[in-house]
Amino acid sequence: MMAEPLFDSAEFRQVCGHFPTGVTAVTAVTAGGAVAALTVNSFTSVSLHPAKVLFCVTSFSSSFPVLMDADRIAVHILSQDQEDVARRFATSGLSGEQRLDGVSWVPGPDGVPLLPDTPAILAGRRDEVITSGDHVIVLIDVDRVHLKPTDVPALSFYRGRFVTPSRTTE
Repeated sequence: MMAEPLFDSAEFRQVCGHFPTGVTAVTAVTAGGAVAALTVNSFTSVSLHPAKVLFCVTSFSSSFPVLMDADRIAVHILSQDQEDVARRFATSGLSGEQRLDGVSWVPGPDGVPLLPDTPAILAGRRDEVITSGDHVIVLIDVDRVHLKPTDVPALSFYRGRFVTPSRTTE
């Protein structure tokens, strides 16, 4: 049995917000043509061999049913000048098709929407889905990648807002 926490969810969210995260746009398509488009900041690479990534999404998301039925999923790493895409894809009450309205995209493998203006895209098939609390962890077997070299830093989220990371020298 799990002990009751000594904090509330707002405090937990505030504490976790002190860790800056990257911002991605996730798109998906089912065999029947249903589309999802959502903003995700819980994303990471998992494995090089085979190539796998994961993202986390709440099971209460309007995109959740499409993601669970999706044949193809693409994760787009957003640049700092794509905050408008992140905000659009995070808008509640819109369908995946509505979120894509006005956003430049092309159909990728099996029709998954790809955002060609993003610096990087990882696309593939949904692998495992692991339920934990009110979220699910979605693993993707990556079979396509696209890199568009740019000097524009990635979009980040820190303490409840979009931020621009400092440029680093190599």
